[in-house]
Order: sequence, then structure tokens, then C-alpha cells
Amino acid sequence: MSPTADKEGRPQRRPFAHGLERLLSAASGALLLALTLVTCIDVVARYWFNAPLAGAYELTEIFLASLVFLALPVTTGRGEHVEVDLLDAVAGGRITRAARPLTGLLVALVLAVFSWRLFLHGQRLAEDGAVSDSLSLPLAPVAFLAAAGCALACLAAALRALRPDASRRDPT
Repeated sequence: MSPTADKEGRPQRRPFAHGLERLLSAASGALLLALTLVTCIDVVARYWFNAPLAGAYELTEIFLASLVFLALPVTTGRGEHVEVDLLDAVAGGRITRAARPLTGLLVALVLAVFSWRLFLHGQRLAEDGAVSDSLSLPLAPVAFLAAAGCALACLAAALRALRPDASRRDPT
């Protein structure tokens, strides 16, 4: 274990990054709880009282989209995405290790493009005053949240790709 690694061999995080990760994780957990509550209330109200929760479908959509984009930077920073290791089977370990930073930077580039396009989409939604159908919730904040999540994930992917000790996540 190196002096800059924790008990599990992961590199130690800086205080700001650790705080941001905790904030995003807490917000994701709160959204997951809210999503669960909305679903449970809707199901109970629908089948026991024949009165479904108004706007439950819209809330579920908005909460789920927000949850995905809040958790994206955390998942990217930890290297916990699902990966298909096609290159590992064909190429040797040296080629795979050399390609990892390049693929990480490619992921960062794709996330940067997503962030940019989501931001532009959010601007259009804000200019149009777009709202959800039944609850009239503004949609632009969700697009801006998605853009921010992709931007943070882009930064996490780039930092992970450029960090020499950021090896692939060990499944054990």
C-alpha cells in the first residue's frame, strides 16, 4: 500500500473531490428515496383507493433522469462503469495498459460533447418556457443538471485517464 492509497489500495481523494463525491452520492440517495416513495404512494393509491398519484409518471421521469446524471460523475470517478474488455482478449497486457489512457480521454471527449449539447438543449428549453404536461414543472433545470453531471463526469474521466496509478478497477 502506497502512502497515498487507502486501505483498499485506491488513491486517496483530495478534500474537495471527496466532499463533492459525498454531496453527489447523498443527492443521488435522496432522489432514489423520493423515487421509491412516489412509486409506492402511486401503487398503493392506485390499487387500494382507485386514485393514482397525480403526476407520478412525470415525477418518476424527472427523478430518474436527475438520478442518472447525479450519479454519473461518481461512477466515472470511481471507475465503476460496466466495461467490455474486447482489447484485453486480443492484445497483450502492455497494449491494454497503453490504450487505457487513450480510451479514458475518448470517454472524456464524448462526455464533453454530451455536456455541451445538453447545455444548449437546456437553453432552448428555458427560452421556450418548456414545462412538463400535467404538473407544469420547468424542464430546463433538468437539462442543466444533466449538462453539469456530464461536465463533472468528463473531468473525472480525464483526470482518471491522466493519472498513472488509475489502473482498471480490480473486481476482487
